[in-house]
Amino acid sequence: MGVEPFGYSDRHPGGDARKTNGDGMRVRQGFRALMATAALTGVAVTGAMVLAPAGAGAAASSGNAPGVTANSITVGTISTQTGTLAANFSSLIQGEKAYFDYINAQGGLNGRKIDYKYKLDDGGNPTTFNQLANTLINQDHVFAVTGVATAFFTPNLFVESGIPTYGYNVTGNWAPQPNLFAAGGSVEYYPAGVPEYAYVARKTQKHPSIAVVAYGVAASADACQAAENGLKSAGYDVSYVDLKINYPGSTVATDVQRMRQAGSNVVISCMDVQGNVTMARAIKQYGLNATQLWLSGNDVSTLKQNKSLMQGVYFATAHVPFTASTKLYPGLKLYLTQMKKYEPNYVYDEIAIQGWESAALFVQGVKAAGNDLTWANVVAQTNKLTDFTAGGLTAPTNWAKSGHSGHSGPYCTAYIVAKGTQYLPALNKGKNVFNCFSSTDAKKDPVFPVPPGTPAPA
Repeated sequence: MGVEPFGYSDRHPGGDARKTNGDGMRVRQGFRALMATAALTGVAVTGAMVLAPAGAGAAASSGNAPGVTANSITVGTISTQTGTLAANFSSLIQGEKAYFDYINAQGGLNGRKIDYKYKLDDGGNPTTFNQLANTLINQDHVFAVTGVATAFFTPNLFVESGIPTYGYNVTGNWAPQPNLFAAGGSVEYYPAGVPEYAYVARKTQKHPSIAVVAYGVAASADACQAAENGLKSAGYDVSYVDLKINYPGSTVATDVQRMRQAGSNVVISCMDVQGNVTMARAIKQYGLNATQLWLSGNDVSTLKQNKSLMQGVYFATAHVPFTASTKLYPGLKLYLTQMKKYEPNYVYDEIAIQGWESAALFVQGVKAAGNDLTWANVVAQTNKLTDFTAGGLTAPTNWAKSGHSGHSGPYCTAYIVAKGTQYLPALNKGKNVFNCFSSTDAKKDPVFPVPPGTPAPA
């Protein structure tokens, strides 16, 4: 998530932009903040097209799998690890590495250890990204690109070659190619978020009067434009809208004053963390009594630094909340245990968990491919998965139905709310942490119990 329009903390309406069947697909807004950051800081997000050598795809599916030996499978990744955008992408590597270390400790895949050999850094430069993609595929001959995390992803070479490719979609151009697997689904479908926003509004306010705010760039404004349109169409009182706030939101205090004048008591924000914190400070300053739903910013360190401002702020995530019961959710227990063992500094990192998810999807595809270990077969087997959950950690993605196309419910999310220095599960029913909406109808409540495949208490 995607997308991420400056917005969903980690969920895309999955792939739908954030997710898909079961996950319905939503838009992982939160993460997308980086794309917005690139746009807002004036960084170009286009790069030259790099084409694969003729016949690359055919060779990959012929049985002569590159990067595969009798005892190893070599993979690599390209992400922004240095430069001004690094904080938004670099930790994907730690999530991947922890998962591969976990798999290798169990003996690997059918006797083959995963050699996570190449961890390339594009430095936040689109030209460098394309050059590294060519190097990784045509010179290093990896079997898969198991993690892409950059604001400058261009699919050309990956699609031309047919190489299995995984990672974090913030550029919106991962679909509909069958070999591109963005964590949580490859499509950003903003309308999927509307019933989720509406549910928070009506569960926290008797008579919701909703304000919607975003930066004046598509990466931020698109999700909130969909929110405005969908909420109004459903009959909600959208009392204030500003989708043209200048980055980094230093003037948002004026918006808060106008929200108060308009009687707004729910605020949906598609800004990034910096803008959201500034807004929260103004909300406190001007005494606006309002529910806040941020589509970006559920970072533990941010909460610790801004504890007094963030109490009661809601977020939505596509994975089992980190503070959920590990006795009830074994997938969460596995994640926390292995991350603490292999990458203890990144346990609660929202981007690292997407790296874990990407690595888990690759591993499941390889296992399904069995002895026919080719690019084409791994892609084909992965696209047969109907409820991928990264071992019971995330809302399901239906790669067979909507992982590459979106627009297919149910749309699932796990709400969390800031309390003290933790993000706790919220607005859920019983032991289930996920709320699944059967459609984009903003008037309907979530479906309980959740659909088959959705992680549920053991």
